[in-house]
Amino acid sequence: MKKEFSFPIHPLLAAVIVVGVITAVLLAAYGLTRWASSGEVMGRVDVAEMSLGGQTEDEALESVSTLEATRLIRTANFVVDGQTVALQPGETGLAMDEEALVAEAMAVGREGNFATQFLHWFTHIFSTTQIPLTGEVDDEAMEEVFDLWDTDVIGKPIRPGAVELVEGEPVPIYPATGVGIEREPAADIVLVTLLAEQPEVAEVPTVTVVPQLTNADVDTALAEAEIMLAGPITLTYEDTEAVVETNQLRRAFVSETVTNSRPRIVNSFGPAVVNELLEPIRGEFEDAPVNAELIINDDDTVSIRPGRNGTKIDEVETANRLYEAAFDSGRSAELPIVEGSEPDVTTEYLESLNVKHLVSQFTTYHDCCEARVTNIQLMADAIDGTIVLPGEIFSINDHVGERTPEKGYLPAGSIVGGEIVDTYGGGVSQFATTFYNTVYWGGYEDIEHKPHSYYFSRYPEGVEATLFWRSIDLKFRNNRDHAILIDTRYTGNSITVRFFGFNDGRTLVGEQSGGSDKISVANEGGPNALHVKSNTSERYNFTSPRDPEYRPNPDLAVDRTRTLQTEREGWSVTVTRTILRGGTELVEEQEWVVRYSAQFAIYEVHPCMMPDTEKACPTTTTVPPSTTTTKGGGGGGGGGTTTPPTVP
Repeated sequence: MKKEFSFPIHPLLAAVIVVGVITAVLLAAYGLTRWASSGEVMGRVDVAEMSLGGQTEDEALESVSTLEATRLIRTANFVVDGQTVALQPGETGLAMDEEALVAEAMAVGREGNFATQFLHWFTHIFSTTQIPLTGEVDDEAMEEVFDLWDTDVIGKPIRPGAVELVEGEPVPIYPATGVGIEREPAADIVLVTLLAEQPEVAEVPTVTVVPQLTNADVDTALAEAEIMLAGPITLTYEDTEAVVETNQLRRAFVSETVTNSRPRIVNSFGPAVVNELLEPIRGEFEDAPVNAELIINDDDTVSIRPGRNGTKIDEVETANRLYEAAFDSGRSAELPIVEGSEPDVTTEYLESLNVKHLVSQFTTYHDCCEARVTNIQLMADAIDGTIVLPGEIFSINDHVGERTPEKGYLPAGSIVGGEIVDTYGGGVSQFATTFYNTVYWGGYEDIEHKPHSYYFSRYPEGVEATLFWRSIDLKFRNNRDHAILIDTRYTGNSITVRFFGFNDGRTLVGEQSGGSDKISVANEGGPNALHVKSNTSERYNFTSPRDPEYRPNPDLAVDRTRTLQTEREGWSVTVTRTILRGGTELVEEQEWVVRYSAQFAIYEVHPCMMPDTEKACPTTTTVPPSTTTTKGGGGGGGGGTTTPPTVP
């Protein structure tokens, strides 16, 4: 008999082998995934409804920017005290940190040690990591919105208690409770609603507001007011008297209800009105001081026109003395004359600013007589003559304020949601770019700026900036030991921004014309002058536009298409600014990437040619005139109706 021998595998050993093989396969798959996802968002990762999986960092930034744009142009509705009100995100100062969101997406699956990363990958093979969309609203903007809702929607304001003049006589206004927005939770509700993928109509909480003053507090203030207005008061200076009549005291009377700290009603005479009442007698007592001035000379140096001291009546102290005299039996007081008062701006102060010469200047050009030119010039006028002190941060939005029709601003082109549309104050990005280049070539510190999402050839590529009220600002810090005098000048075809300060005599002058920027050294300066050098790289990281948008226009023939916006690819450039002392000693070098989005096309077509439409096309059509407005990367242009492209 022949015997065959076998070597049976122990079940435990078999299990170990199987686990080892499975582990090896998983590790290999994990390694392949990490290799394939290098430089990209790994796995399934969504920010809100936007999928970022497999995208590079630049692609993810563009996706998140698109997501932000959809939130900024979407109206949200809220229920306030039983009434539905609409809110535009721009009114809240809504802003999102796109770079932080993309950084969080890029970090998914890459945090921790190898075991932690492998475990995350293994547990998320068939699942999606959801990153919540985050942002913030501007506190001051929300206060304005809530104040408006309190008065115009709820209409039940608190009556804190006050004293008012009615036909010249003080009368009591006794306290009463009211209803207002509960501010802190309401702000949270607004933010969550604005960020939501499908916002619901949210109810904003209100609260009963109870006054802190009592009827007795009002009665006490009323008695004081009656004494203050009981008769005329005489002001004297040397041998001259000035009588403030009772009706004049009524004009100057101010009663203010203070609700913060210690609640109370404060009666006084207002310095502003007292100042008006003093006008007829100022000539008898005053020599007006003369302010010192900075004068820009023809050779772009700066000199000082000296100030001069004078004498003046102190209206604030006069108001105080009128109040004290009201409770004096003689109802009289001495007129306070300030001898040798200095001007508001002294020669010594201007000398300390060390503003000596033109440091940097930049000019850009535009076509004449467009609406945006009015906006550019209004902004230039608002900033002209501003002094920025050493260490101070200057903000265009804070300084100029909202661009409104009441200020004279006109509708002009702005990029909103990837499309060029008219908004009040549009087109001022040309001023922002001109201003930013003056900051840039002056070597001052860039605190905040944002390039255009699309490239415009009238601006220096990479070295440019845009503006949008509340959400997009331009800020810089005066990081020198001298002040800056901002001087703006314009013609019908150009805008110029000039910074005067001190750079050891060195002056850079630039302009953007003919599609390129030209920088020249007007004065070389001394050995301690800062030299600013700049380099913009070749274009890279090209991106393609998304699918075109189609809009129905029943006036178009079936075989015609109107191009509202052309498409253009996007790209990135790297900008490097180097600052050298005396042209050799490195002081600072900065480098940043500027990304220009791809511009998608917008077409108008007959409704029957819209994508996915079931509407039948008419058998006969009337061909419209071959005219249209085409918006391309340059912010405008001409075009005509054309044969429609293939509708996806």
